[in-house]
Amino acid sequence: MGIKQRIREGRGFTPTEERLGQVVLALDERLQRLSIKELSHTSATSIASIHRFCKKLGLEGYKELKVEIARETARGDEPDVDINFPFAANDRARSVIPAMRAVYESTLRDTGKTLKPDALDRAASILVRARRIDIYTQSHNLFPAQMFCDRLLSAGREATCHESVERQLRCALASEPDCAAVVISYSGLNENIGTILPLLAERGTPAVLIGTAHARRLHPGLDAYLEVSDQEHLQERITQFASHIAVQYVLDSLFGCVFARSYDKHLAFLQRSLPYTRLGQKEAATQRAQK
Repeated sequence: MGIKQRIREGRGFTPTEERLGQVVLALDERLQRLSIKELSHTSATSIASIHRFCKKLGLEGYKELKVEIARETARGDEPDVDINFPFAANDRARSVIPAMRAVYESTLRDTGKTLKPDALDRAASILVRARRIDIYTQSHNLFPAQMFCDRLLSAGREATCHESVERQLRCALASEPDCAAVVISYSGLNENIGTILPLLAERGTPAVLIGTAHARRLHPGLDAYLEVSDQEHLQERITQFASHIAVQYVLDSLFGCVFARSYDKHLAFLQRSLPYTRLGQKEAATQRAQK
C-alpha cells in the first residue's frame, strides 16, 4: 500500500497525528522544501510528534517520509480501482471484467515505474554468473516462483524452488558463492526469509530480493532489489490480486533479461530438449502412428 493511502487510513493515529497527516497530504510535493522544524510550525505539532508519525507509517524518520512522498508523487496517477476490493456484492460480469482489468493495468503501470532497469540488469547479471539459482518464498508466491524455476530449467539453467520450508533452509545451508538466490516477499515480513537471508550471507551467496520498498528497508545490504507496486493492503483485501500480478511481471522481466544475455545458447538448449519433453514425445508418437 502506498504511503499516501497509509496516511489517509491513519491506523492507530492520535488526533494530533491525523492533523499532521492531513497537512502532509495537502503539502504533497511542497513537503520537499520544508525542514522538520518548518513542518512542525506549519502543522502546529511538535518535532517528537512528527517522529512518532513516521514510525507508525513504518518509516525511519522525516527524511524517509519526504522520499516516499516524492516517489509516489512522481509515479503519477492514483489507482482507478480499489486494488483490495475491486468488486462488490452482487456485481456481475459486466462490472467485474473491467474492474479486474483495471487492477491489472494499475498494478503493471505502477510496478513498471517502480522497477528500475539498472537494478533488473544487475539482478540478471547475478543470475547469469550463477552455477545454480535457488528461489526462496512461501504461500501464494510459490506459484509464480515455481513457474520462474521451470522457465529457467527450460533454458538450461540449473534452478530449484522447494515448497518445504525445511528444504529451503537446507538449500540455503548448502549454498555456495557461485550460486545465486532469488528471495520473494511482497512485504518482507515472512519470518522464514529472516532466517534464510543471514544463512545466505554466511555462505557468501549473492541474493536478489523481490518485494516492496518496505521489504527493502527491512532487509538492507543485499546484492539487488527489484521493487514492486505497494498499492495492496497486507490484510484488508479479498485476496492477493495486485501482489501476484506485480511479482509475476517482475519474474517474467527478469527471465527475459537472463535469457537475452545468452539468447542463442538458451534457444539451442530449448530446441534440443523438445524431443524429450511431453509435447515433443506426443508429436513423435503422432508422427509414428501416421506412417
